[in-house]
Amino acid sequence: MTHKQALTQIEDSMRAVGRQERTVFSQPHFEIFISASQDDHLSFAVPLSTATADWPQAIADMQATFAQHHKRPRLEYIADLHPELAPALEQAGLVCESRAPVMVLDMAQLSLPPDPPPLAHYQALTAADEPFLKTYLMHQSIAYGGSGGEESLGWLPNLRQGLKNGAVIGAVLLQAGDMVSGAVIQMGEGGQGIGELAGVWTAPTHRQRGLAYALCQQLLADYRAAGYSFCWLSAAEGAQRLYEKLGFVYVGVQLNYGRP
Repeated sequence: MTHKQALTQIEDSMRAVGRQERTVFSQPHFEIFISASQDDHLSFAVPLSTATADWPQAIADMQATFAQHHKRPRLEYIADLHPELAPALEQAGLVCESRAPVMVLDMAQLSLPPDPPPLAHYQALTAADEPFLKTYLMHQSIAYGGSGGEESLGWLPNLRQGLKNGAVIGAVLLQAGDMVSGAVIQMGEGGQGIGELAGVWTAPTHRQRGLAYALCQQLLADYRAAGYSFCWLSAAEGAQRLYEKLGFVYVGVQLNYGRP
């Protein structure tokens, strides 16, 4: 698979994930996904692969759709596929909220069997155990610097439904009954396409112990066993070396833009 093919499939997957438990609005140059959640990061737009737009008008139409639903305009996309979009977004008053390396793993390169988790028990997430899912999201929020309160549960309906219909798989590591690390892989509607390893976290008091590596290695092994050939991610700052160790390689850049 070439880098261009991988990036095109990744952006297709971003749209597939967007359709999960969201209202979808299709425009000539964007697909827009509006979540019922108050968390504005769960509503976003992705440009279409066929877009050769008069960007100013297309961006104005896209922002109008967000405004009609009382949401802050946000975009997530692959910069390499739309080189003229970022300047047009900035001219329209949107700002770059994040820029992250996009990495891809050929599942044939994943070392098997996985290394055993260091003094931890691996447990898959299931849709049926809602209290466990709530605890998972609260621990994830704390790991990312949040409060771990009720506001961390905005993604719960998407997570629960995704686990139920096969659009998401996820797992945690437990030590003495406490969650110490977690992650999911999102495949989108119907579990189709190239999955995204996302939301990887480790509890602040358990970092630098190899937990995230062990967790991701086992979760990726489960993903491979389900028949998938490739996985992708956008690497958080400082995490690229972890993913390189797992076998991921750099293929491009993801940009997230939003209205301040």
